[in-house]
Amino acid sequence: MFRCKNAFFFVILLTVVSCDGFVKNLFDTSERAKYERSFKGSDSLMTRWKTEFSTATQNNLIITDGYSASIPASGLYALGYSIELKKGDQLMIEAELEDPETLIFIDVYEQSSTAEPTKTKLLKNGRFSRFTENSGIHKMIIQPEIEYQGNFTFKIYTQPSLGFPVAGKGNRDVQSFWGASRDGGGRSHEGIDIFARRGTPVLAVTNGYITQTGNSGLGGKQVWQRDGLLGNSIYYAHLDSIMVQGGTKVNTGDTLGLVGSTGNAEGGAPHLHFGIYTRGGAVDPYPYVRQRAVPAYKKSVISGEKSVKAGSNLRAGPGTQYETLRILDQKTTVMIIAGDGEWFHIKTDKGVEGFVSAARLE
Repeated sequence: MFRCKNAFFFVILLTVVSCDGFVKNLFDTSERAKYERSFKGSDSLMTRWKTEFSTATQNNLIITDGYSASIPASGLYALGYSIELKKGDQLMIEAELEDPETLIFIDVYEQSSTAEPTKTKLLKNGRFSRFTENSGIHKMIIQPEIEYQGNFTFKIYTQPSLGFPVAGKGNRDVQSFWGASRDGGGRSHEGIDIFARRGTPVLAVTNGYITQTGNSGLGGKQVWQRDGLLGNSIYYAHLDSIMVQGGTKVNTGDTLGLVGSTGNAEGGAPHLHFGIYTRGGAVDPYPYVRQRAVPAYKKSVISGEKSVKAGSNLRAGPGTQYETLRILDQKTTVMIIAGDGEWFHIKTDKGVEGFVSAARLE
């Protein structure tokens, strides 16, 4: 009985209910929790701010890689979007702020996962970066601090988390992909093949150390590297020559060997077989190295309140290809939460959110 009472009071110590009705964890060290504890304004403002965050976690809005929009300096809104990410993508969120001291809170988590969401982070120097551990739909929440000043523009995009493994080559030189049939269907391709002239330098895609080199089996002349950050094993195969030794520390861009056609690639076009092995086995390496352009900011001059024409479609994403969430039967006054000049993320006075075409605004 004594132990039960102790456990009960320990739980009470860890969590309290604040006057705004939200449960507080006294030991939560996330940026959001620290901000809430230090906020000196009215309780009603903080309650609204928390409610907007909670609402954003539950909406059905979708964006794709490369989305950019501007946010007007009004309201206490939080932007909640779902985006599909691949394991190995480096998610990037950047913002151009009129006031660089503005606090922008970022939450990202796997939408279908039972795992705990990552702790709220702040944009640092206008940038947030997160490695994608698992492929799937991820939810992100972007929320400025209460009573922030000035418009700001943001962009959401992905980059490769590793360097490209063949000097001077890129996406178009990848000509065989993960899962392709091998040996008449007897096995599948556990990597990608990057074609290049014989003797082209093969480069370390990240910092780490060489665990093994050799000439054997299907891979022929091969180099194995251990990733110093994530602990993955990285496999470079079919080399013409090897230029490192086991135990060597290497940095991103160091030459490990030269492209060739050894092993079961003998007699074929020279290429690098590139693979990544995690604790769970081989994974598709292409998202880790796929090169992609950094999108430009899409700036838009927007005001907080507009009217939407009767009969307008409220869509799940910024485009006609997205599902229609609702048709507004009558002219409706809405608040603009964000926009890129062509499509606007809006919210009605009843709390309904969606995207509407700029042509439907008055």
